[in-house]
Amino acid sequence: MAQKPDGKAARTERVTFTRPAAERIAKVVRSVEGGDRDQPGITYGSAPGSVAKVFRVATFTGAWSINSTKTVTLKNQTTTPNTVSATNLFLGLPENGTRNCGIAKDGTGWYLIQWQWDAATALSGATLGTASLEFSRVNVASLGTATTVSIAVTTCSTAAS
Repeated sequence: MAQKPDGKAARTERVTFTRPAAERIAKVVRSVEGGDRDQPGITYGSAPGSVAKVFRVATFTGAWSINSTKTVTLKNQTTTPNTVSATNLFLGLPENGTRNCGIAKDGTGWYLIQWQWDAATALSGATLGTASLEFSRVNVASLGTATTVSIAVTTCSTAAS
């Protein structure tokens, strides 16, 4: 036999209503059956259609270090307030102008979950041949513009002395 949450055996018990309660329930049933069947059901705790957003797209400017907060501007929201304070827990981001980002809400706090990357070409290998030095490249995601490194080249003679 099934049990109730209090551990006692569940039994079939007759439910009774007062006349006014039965009339009130009957009125609601008639109203629902005669109304728009495509409308959403009753919700409790918040107004229908007012679901709290837990993910937002935003922009931020400047460097953003780990474990620090930054004011981000929400995209697609022109009414104020259109900024929130979000915390970066993942990666120190260097100064790179204004970037897009994704933030998510956990409890009452907003957190950075993704940021705009740049594309760059990185050297992934080198081959020294008899007449050349060849570099292989690969496209990578980057946090900003890489610095240039110069290598001095000296011509060597291959002739026997």
